[in-house]
Amino acid sequence: MTRRVGKGGPRQPREATAEPEEVLRAKYYDYCSARVCDVFLELEEERVFELARAAEHRVGAVPGALNFQDLAALLVEQLLDDMGLPDFESWAEDYRRNPERYDQYLLGLWRTVVESTAASR
Repeated sequence: MTRRVGKGGPRQPREATAEPEEVLRAKYYDYCSARVCDVFLELEEERVFELARAAEHRVGAVPGALNFQDLAALLVEQLLDDMGLPDFESWAEDYRRNPERYDQYLLGLWRTVVESTAASR
């Protein structure tokens, strides 16, 4: 699945980026969040329930005992494990060389993190 942001034609390749690590980390978390969201939204309802039951079983919880937030966190952990996303260092190295490969997946959440960090300084 390709997430498109904005309007117009295909993005033009950009030069390698030298962004600070805090910006790269924010973009990495944004990228991972977007990828998990894409996968989750593609799941059929029955598969979501199967994953929820498996997550409850994995942590030894009684079926139905976990609140929504705890169950969602377990589902995200499971999806992250299943997806095999790159670690930060590998991702950052590739992002610096090929930002256009990843920018199409960014939701823009990284800007909020960077702006709030800058405001608190």
